[in-house]
Amino acid sequence: MEEKTLREQLCAVDGSLLFLGLLLLSVGLSYWGVSIQREGLCRILRGDGAGAEELPEVFPIRLWASALVVGCLGFFLCLAVKTDREAGYETAQSARTNLWASVLVFLAALLRLDELLQSASVGPHSSVQARLE
Repeated sequence: MEEKTLREQLCAVDGSLLFLGLLLLSVGLSYWGVSIQREGLCRILRGDGAGAEELPEVFPIRLWASALVVGCLGFFLCLAVKTDREAGYETAQSARTNLWASVLVFLAALLRLDELLQSASVGPHSSVQARLE
């Protein structure tokens, strides 16, 4: 392979590593958000509603996590589009399958982000309290 092609592949791999790291950060944020929700439920079950209200709001954490996922999946979708365009006859079917998978995963992340934004008007703890009532 020529050096230019290898440098382009190295750049793509470096970008993939960066965005995979950001996906891991997103998982960490999601874990943090769920652990806050769990703590809120435990406090409410113990009769400490005031303590539950003192916990950080989960919405901003979930929003950051979801936005990171959408951005990362957008990068991988772009890679899939590029790979599909450059695919030879032998790899065309694999590239097309990967492209469709990337499109569907990206759309799923967009739908989840949209659902999160739609539910933002509910309030930080009202869904927890509503389930207990």
